[in-house]
Amino acid sequence: MEFNDNLFNYDELGLFFREDYVINDYITVSQPSVEEIIKFGEQKYYSMAGTLCAVPSDMKCMLWDMGIDWNNLPEFELFCIITRLFDSDKTKILLGDLNLSKFEPIKDPENGTLILRNIENGNIIDRLIYHRMIGYIRKMHGFSSKNMKVAGEMAIAAVLERDRLKARLNKDKPYSSGLKNLISAMLAYPGFKYKSYELKKCGIYEFMDSVRRSQMFVASSALMSGMYSGMIDTSKINKKELNWMRNFDE
Repeated sequence: MEFNDNLFNYDELGLFFREDYVINDYITVSQPSVEEIIKFGEQKYYSMAGTLCAVPSDMKCMLWDMGIDWNNLPEFELFCIITRLFDSDKTKILLGDLNLSKFEPIKDPENGTLILRNIENGNIIDRLIYHRMIGYIRKMHGFSSKNMKVAGEMAIAAVLERDRLKARLNKDKPYSSGLKNLISAMLAYPGFKYKSYELKKCGIYEFMDSVRRSQMFVASSALMSGMYSGMIDTSKINKKELNWMRNFDE
């Protein structure tokens, strides 16, 4: 059975205030602050988090070179491949002492489904646990879970060549901090109340929520100004867009 991130009703208020997400006795997802990400290393952090949350189409070239068609690979099977990369030192900022590199893929003796089993203590990660854990990390960062599938040999070849070309062009480019640009923009935004030393204590979800909320506020304010000035046809406006306090997915 496959799961979708939207099936899980995560506590967004708990996310906002950096509450730990306890999945079971041996898996707890913690949320780092901006300062903790800086100390861990932004590039290293986002590379780790992005790889953990990857969908098959994010790694289509690597999988293809391994003889695996990403179009037919479920997310959990990809996770079973990449767990070998992550001991607890690499994921401690998110997953504490959980050592993913100790988990081996096996068939569940009860029902024959694929699971990951810790070779030292017998703890397991099945599809449900995986989707709860990774879905929460995606929610925390605003990562997409959309998996792009491509049909037809020519289309597949074109997509693979495009991705290989992109990788070659970007290989020698220096790392550019996306977090720094967002922090700089928010500190310059008049409605942002945090000082830089206060911002460092924010959880990454709270900060990214503030970025999205400020964009919503600016857009709503611009619509309102256009309406009052007569520059916008109000009949064509979705009234929800005037409410900057609405849910992001409305």
